[in-house]
Amino acid sequence: TLWKALKLLEVHPDDLMTVLGLPRLSKIEHIKISDRNSPRASRGWWTDPMSMVDEHVETLKLANLHILDISRCYLHDIDAKLLCEVLNNIEVVNANRANFTDEQLLAIFQGMNDSTRMKTLILNTTEEIEEEDLFADLSHISPDLLAKALTKLEKVQISDACLTSDQLEALVKYMNKENNIEELGIANNDVSEIDPEEFAKAMNKLEKLDLFETNLGDQERPNTFFEHMVDFTNLKDLALGFNNRSLNPKVFAKALNKIEHLRMVGVDISDVQAQQFFKRMCVQTKIKELHFEDCKYDMSLINPNFLASGLNKLTKLKMANSSINGPQCLEFFVRMAQFTKLQYLDFSFLDLCGVPTDILAEALNKVEKVILADCHMTEDQSTSLFKTVAISTNINYLDLSLISVEHIPAEVLAQGAVKIETLKLVDSDLLREQIEEILIQVSSTTKLKLLEVSFEDAFAIDDEVIERSGLKELRVSEDYEYDEENWMQFYFP
Repeated sequence: TLWKALKLLEVHPDDLMTVLGLPRLSKIEHIKISDRNSPRASRGWWTDPMSMVDEHVETLKLANLHILDISRCYLHDIDAKLLCEVLNNIEVVNANRANFTDEQLLAIFQGMNDSTRMKTLILNTTEEIEEEDLFADLSHISPDLLAKALTKLEKVQISDACLTSDQLEALVKYMNKENNIEELGIANNDVSEIDPEEFAKAMNKLEKLDLFETNLGDQERPNTFFEHMVDFTNLKDLALGFNNRSLNPKVFAKALNKIEHLRMVGVDISDVQAQQFFKRMCVQTKIKELHFEDCKYDMSLINPNFLASGLNKLTKLKMANSSINGPQCLEFFVRMAQFTKLQYLDFSFLDLCGVPTDILAEALNKVEKVILADCHMTEDQSTSLFKTVAISTNINYLDLSLISVEHIPAEVLAQGAVKIETLKLVDSDLLREQIEEILIQVSSTTKLKLLEVSFEDAFAIDDEVIERSGLKELRVSEDYEYDEENWMQFYFP
């Protein structure tokens, strides 16, 4: 059982025979052969794209794999029938942005339609695009074959896969007949020509749906989907990212407040829709996690009490770079300081300067994970936060990257830092004495395990201080990357 549960961080194709040739390791159920931008690649161990050949795929037969991650691998030299045989004998296949030939994709779908163990297929996701990414093009597969094959699976991510209207129409038709799909990602596709009633009926049977930048059409078509949601939906997790201005505001608000995990990134909503959405959230909502990022509307129409009350009912809130004015922000933190269910808060890129110092510190210290990257904070606010943390805190993870902390006394910063498990202070103008004081105060009785700072800030640290510190990991970053859970994931190995 121990060897089955073992997950190897990464295996190069050429090492597969060595790894799986070991009797114990042959029982491994999860192998990752992917990510050419891995830490190993960045250290120069290999830099070429990970091309796989027939020999590599034959080797995979030695293991009784449950999960295979071949994301971003080059597969075009592999025999189509061999690849079909191996992939259709594995339950979870993550081939996100892997390079297939048309012949290989056709063979895989034909095999999937005939007989398959596969339950999860990930071909394209909505994660951030890298320079050398390639996208699977499924447009050459017959609509009937594509639909029959996919409806045998449980989790399907085929976003940005060049699906035709005929293919999407066939998929919807089969989903309304015989269907096993529970989670579906069809982001960046055009469903505007599909019968709105049939589409709404099929999508509302799912548990998880990714419609990021998916064109639902104009006028009544989107309303039909949301009206079905109001009447009945099985959806618990929904991602949106398109123009919704034609939707009836009350229908829009009622429908979305029936979802438990809601992602609205870059959604173009009207002022009245935003007003109704937050008003409904205050009164009656099932939302537990809300990702409401880069959404702009007239803030003056939103009652601060409605907004604050609704948001503090959530357990997780990502509201980076979204519209929120001073009175709304103040009311949110006032209520949060009194009572909140939030355990995760991301308010990155927002202006917090108008919130009284004591209220902000008290509110933030109630939350386990806090991300405030590049927020506008006063010096008193950031200093008070670490003073409060040093006394007592619920914070386990704190990200204040891109916020200057050089004004905070080294001892105050260190006393607060060691009470937190993970602290990110990238591009935060840290002084040498501040970092060294943090490292000195880390011991077996303190909580700090990971400290992430900028290369420039870490460069001046005394080597002896690093060697004597009890810190488990000092992570040095050249540039701050804000990519915290920025796309919908369809499996968690």
